[in-house]
Amino acid sequence: MFIETLAAVALMSGGQEISPLAAPRGDYRQSCSGEYTNRGRLYADCRTRNGQIRGTSIQLNRCSDYEIRNDNGLLVCGPYRGDYEDRPGNGGYPGGPGGPGNGGGWGRASITVYRDSNYRGATYTFNEEIPNLANSGMNDAISSMQVRGDWEVCTDAYFRGNCQVVRQDIRNLQNWGINDRISSMRPVRRGGGRW
Repeated sequence: MFIETLAAVALMSGGQEISPLAAPRGDYRQSCSGEYTNRGRLYADCRTRNGQIRGTSIQLNRCSDYEIRNDNGLLVCGPYRGDYEDRPGNGGYPGGPGGPGNGGGWGRASITVYRDSNYRGATYTFNEEIPNLANSGMNDAISSMQVRGDWEVCTDAYFRGNCQVVRQDIRNLQNWGINDRISSMRPVRRGGGRW
């Protein structure tokens, strides 16, 4: 499924260099997933020591003499440390401000949800659809969110109930009538539909 998604993204990007990995050396694949390359950078979703998933990237030309590893959710090689891609306001992320995702190109959708308003409390970042938040610890517990791309959020599992499309960061879901009520989420493609 991931390869088919990359192929579709490559078509939408007008031939921009986006490709699955030709297996750079290293053990990062044991704790990272969704890896792809874009303009000489390796992007992946890597697990931290406490089990969270972080979006991260590293410049591949720095890693030619070193193996790539996952260091607590961050791609590293030798003395070089990559960048977190899921930080609020990060301009280098393909789907972030200034990246191809906001200029009509492509972008990797992600949503960071918070238990409390104003982006506080327990947090979790998702990069793909979540049909049922029951096992995440965030079911009916989300009060604010930061988004890259458009996301459909629903009050019931499996995308039922009151569903709304979110296109911007929301400090307080109380104003939207869905505070502590979200049970499923999925990214939305431009022109509608899910990924």
